[in-house]
Amino acid sequence: MKKTLFVLVALLLSAGISAQKKMTPEEYIDKFKETAMMEMVDYKIPASITLAQGIYESGSGNSDLARKANNHFGIKCHKDWKGKAMYKDDDEKNECFRWYDNASESYRDHSLFLAKGQRYASLFKLEITDYKGWAKGLKAAGYATFPKYAEMIISLVEKYDLTQYDKMVKNGKFKPGKTSSSNNTNTKPKDKPKVGKNSNYLGAPTEFEKIGWTPDNRRIYKNNGVKFIYAKEGETTDYLTEMFGIYHYQIPKYNDLGNRKTLHEGEMIYIEPKRRRADRKHPYHVVEQGETLSKISRSYGVKLKSIYKMNDLNHNSVIHPGDTIKLR
Repeated sequence: MKKTLFVLVALLLSAGISAQKKMTPEEYIDKFKETAMMEMVDYKIPASITLAQGIYESGSGNSDLARKANNHFGIKCHKDWKGKAMYKDDDEKNECFRWYDNASESYRDHSLFLAKGQRYASLFKLEITDYKGWAKGLKAAGYATFPKYAEMIISLVEKYDLTQYDKMVKNGKFKPGKTSSSNNTNTKPKDKPKVGKNSNYLGAPTEFEKIGWTPDNRRIYKNNGVKFIYAKEGETTDYLTEMFGIYHYQIPKYNDLGNRKTLHEGEMIYIEPKRRRADRKHPYHVVEQGETLSKISRSYGVKLKSIYKMNDLNHNSVIHPGDTIKLR
């Protein structure tokens, strides 16, 4: 009897595994298009290329590497990787691949891998809509060994019309959290505060006070009492410091840019120090898909270090959709 029961359970488990629904390319795109567009905003990598690579490298999210290690881009450990790893045969036996806690981490690491890698530097000089140039450049730089890699990526971009997401970002039509219902999360934080009907603490300010003009005839705005402007495509922090007559370290420091000097079109750039806490109308922020602490800091005009301190976080911390971030 026990043996019969054991066999029955084993058969049921086997049937459940085999019947596990695989994600289609269309479902994969709908699930991760917002994440890809957010990476395009932050790192200037075409969303079409990110999605096409994700589809190809992860088998639309169905590969063992994607399912078990949340690695959607086949990125191997390399010498600088100090996180968790998954070992599997690839070009050689038992190769080391990076392991992530969630898919968003994989997407962000993919962006960093390309943005910080010297061999990919030439790609960032291409037009942001030049998906063919990006695909061919990735292959030429050694991202993949498959001879037809560039052609495969280009084919996926065209087959699923992935350039539409590049255009959304470029034309300013991308609104994080509102692009796809499948990307929104219903996860509610346990200690989420109760607020009145008219409170908008869940979302950052979208309208700002206009207070003047820059020497090159751009609007100066105020957010949380802090002055900022919107950057132009390709301009540098050096240009802004000279225009405003301030020290060269100030713009990078106020905006947590590190060593980055080239700015992105439409990027909020503060020209004075952000505040230690947000306006009283915004005591908390609930994280949405693809958001980073740096983006939240910019959106509310709050110092990144203050957000770290208020939430017991640091620069290595990973946030997830549904997390509540204290802002004051």
